[in-house]
Amino acid sequence: MSKLEDLFRRAATRTPQPLGFGTAARNESGSGILLIGYARSQDISKSPELSKADVDAIVLDSGGKAVSKTAANALENAVWGSENAQFDAEGIEKLKGQGCDFLIFDAADTSSMAVNDDDLSSFLHVSGELDRMTAAAVNVLGFTGLSLVEALEGSSLDVQQLIDLAKLQAQVEGPLLVRGARVYATSEITALRNAGVNALLVALDDAETIKEIRENMRQVQPKRSSSRSSSWSALAPHSPDEEDE
Repeated sequence: MSKLEDLFRRAATRTPQPLGFGTAARNESGSGILLIGYARSQDISKSPELSKADVDAIVLDSGGKAVSKTAANALENAVWGSENAQFDAEGIEKLKGQGCDFLIFDAADTSSMAVNDDDLSSFLHVSGELDRMTAAAVNVLGFTGLSLVEALEGSSLDVQQLIDLAKLQAQVEGPLLVRGARVYATSEITALRNAGVNALLVALDDAETIKEIRENMRQVQPKRSSSRSSSWSALAPHSPDEEDE
C-alpha cells in the first residue's frame, strides 16, 4: 500500500494519529478530505520551502521525468507524487527511486507499469462520468482512483455539480481527486465530502488559500459511517438500503 492510500484510509476512518512522515499527520479534521498541493517540479527546486506547506501530500508536474536532486531532497519527508499526460517505464522507475508515491495520468501512452505496482498509487485523469464498461475496466485493472481534470469553477457549488461528482465517485472503488479553484467554505467542504470527493488539489504556492481551506476543513463534522461501509464509505453517500437500516 502506498503512503497516500494509507492517508485516505485514515481520513475515511477519521483517525488523526501521526504516521511519522512529513505532511501525513496534518489532516486532523472530520472532513475526510485530504488537501493536496500541486506545483511544477522546478518550483520546488527553486523554493524548497514549499515542501513544508500545510498539505497532506504534494503532486508535481515533472513532464513525466525524474525530478531534480534538489526537489527530491526537499520532498524526502513528504508524501508526493507526479502528474503528467503520460509516463513511460523509464520515467516511472526513476520517479519511484526518488520516493514518488503516486501517479496521475491519462490512459493513452502510459506504461502498464503505472498500474502494476502495489507501492505506487495510480489515478486516472477523467473529464466526467465514465461509460459502464470503462468504469468496469478501471476497477478490474486496479486503479487506485480517479482525478477530475476540470477544476470546480464558479463562485458557489450547485446541486448539479454535486450530483455529477457523486455519479463519478459511485463508479469506482477508490478515491476521487478534484482540483479546487478557490477557498471553499465549511458547508461546501461538507457537501463535497458527502458527494464522494476524497481530496482537493490546490496550488502549493498559494499559502493563504491553503490556510483558509485547512481552517474550514477543521470545522467539518465527522460523517457517521454505516456498519456495512467499505474502506471509502466514510467519504461517500450512504446507499438507500443503508439509510433504511
